[in-house]
Amino acid sequence: MKTFKILMCSKPGGDRGPGLTFSHHVDALNQHTNIECDEIWKYDEVNLEIANQYDIFWFYAKGFDPNLYLQLKHHCPDKKFVFGPNVLLDYPDYGPHDTWDKWFVENVDFDLYIDQVEFYNNHVKKFLRKELICKADYLDKCVTFDIDPLLIENKNIKYDCLIYSKKRRYDDNYLEFHDDLIDMLEDNNISYTRVHYGEYNRQEYFDKLLQSKCCVNLSLDECPGIATYEAMFLDVPIIGSPHNTPSIFDQRFWVHNTDRMTDLYLKRNEGSAKAYFDKINEFLSGKLQTEETPREYILRHAGYKRYADDAYVLLNKYC
Repeated sequence: MKTFKILMCSKPGGDRGPGLTFSHHVDALNQHTNIECDEIWKYDEVNLEIANQYDIFWFYAKGFDPNLYLQLKHHCPDKKFVFGPNVLLDYPDYGPHDTWDKWFVENVDFDLYIDQVEFYNNHVKKFLRKELICKADYLDKCVTFDIDPLLIENKNIKYDCLIYSKKRRYDDNYLEFHDDLIDMLEDNNISYTRVHYGEYNRQEYFDKLLQSKCCVNLSLDECPGIATYEAMFLDVPIIGSPHNTPSIFDQRFWVHNTDRMTDLYLKRNEGSAKAYFDKINEFLSGKLQTEETPREYILRHAGYKRYADDAYVLLNKYC
């Protein structure tokens, strides 16, 4: 089997979301028998003679110095270039909206462009040059958690559901959707607690998950979100849409037809609150019995081995 030597050439910042996902990405690749992965961050750190020893230059995140790409492309023309998943479309409803995005779609050549979910990859393809569309694909993320499994055995259920509230800038109907759902829950004596994205800490989220029978994701989209994986790791069933919970332990927990893809991006449909309420009711009534628990699924699906094996398949296909 072929061995790939990869040089990571950009990364996202922070220790949550993209930053955390990047760390798992590198760790997972380095556990694969046929992948070696090193990292550089700054243009002035690149030794072109050493760089030529690598097979693939992988730019993981937006904002890298264009000169780094241009130098590597010029001095190592036979090497392969991979980009993503945090490179294009900070504002998905605007498309390539800033100078950097426009430079990328107009000038960069690649052997593989990666997103983390299929629907978002299909959206990005709308803006790629025609000859590059066939080189875009997706690779679901991997994660590990420093959570004590004993917490799962000592749940103290207080609520029927935890509402995970996250309003996207482009989700025009969110407040009406959110308030309608809350009214339905209260009118039918379904107990709930809430967390609002950006306003809670991780421990608060875990505590509320362990007090809830299920978690309901109200975000319009996720690609996919770490919070969703954390809920499943704590063995809490997730209720959401195919666009906000694309990686789900059982697709019967999806709420369908609550949004639609337009020429610009996703838009929420009217009547979504009732669809979510019906799915919550279906779960609480015991009609959604599953053979695999959320925890069993996420340990299998989000593990390093699955991720590295899938990455290796993509690299063989495109690189």
